[in-house]
Amino acid sequence: MNNFIELFLEHLRSERNASENTVASYLSDLEDFRRHISLNSETEERDILSYIGILNEKGFKTSTIKRRLAALRQLFKFLHRDGLMEMDPTAFIGSPRLKRPLPKIIDQNMVKKLFDATREFNNPRDELRAKLLLYLLYGSGLRVSELISLKRNALVDSKFIRILGKGSRERIVPVAGDVLALVPRWNEICKRSIWMFPSRNPAKHISRQRVFQILKRIAEFSGIDPEKISPHVLRHAFATHILDNGADLLSLKKMLGHRDISTTEIYTHVSQKRLREVMEKFHPLGK
Repeated sequence: MNNFIELFLEHLRSERNASENTVASYLSDLEDFRRHISLNSETEERDILSYIGILNEKGFKTSTIKRRLAALRQLFKFLHRDGLMEMDPTAFIGSPRLKRPLPKIIDQNMVKKLFDATREFNNPRDELRAKLLLYLLYGSGLRVSELISLKRNALVDSKFIRILGKGSRERIVPVAGDVLALVPRWNEICKRSIWMFPSRNPAKHISRQRVFQILKRIAEFSGIDPEKISPHVLRHAFATHILDNGADLLSLKKMLGHRDISTTEIYTHVSQKRLREVMEKFHPLGK
């Protein structure tokens, strides 16, 4: 079977123009399989499943298992195609599903501390900008890319804001808090630019990096670890808190601009986790 592996690696080099790093990666994964399972022309599906079981028992990450299984698929597909194996033992084996990590969230008390901390900025302009950034990221769930590309005329019918999201898909999102009062004041300050949040050059909008810097500064003022605060964390907090307070999943999907509701469903897991924590903390039997 070593000859089979060598043939496969040569196929990668000559027919697929793979780099030596790619070839070395395949070789490492295939040799690991050979160390655990007898690798020959009679290798069967149950051998592959046995190997996956070994990796699971050893605590390998799902991403590592997927990569090694992908290497085996390529090897056996090549051997079967070239008539060196009668059957491809990986043909009917599904890939393990990657566990989607739960988003990091902050609680509502922490959000209040952030809003209170905007008063610590040295001048009214910076305070107003910081507060408006928070209202749009946490109050409407905007992505940072959507936030920085907002134009001054984005406010629609006084209670909604027009967003140009991923894939140039447009959506209308309700605004929350004091946005209706803040936007006219802010637009008066930035009237030389078409952008809601212009950079020093009015012809350009603020950068992503600058938004991160402002949020880190707010976090420092509030006493919260700056590493815990980012635009995406505020978007997660928006989604989780609105679900915790009774919003339905379909409405949340529309507000977040998700194409597939399965992407939105991750927030139900976060809410369920929070309910479990509440039960364990406050119910006598939970302890």
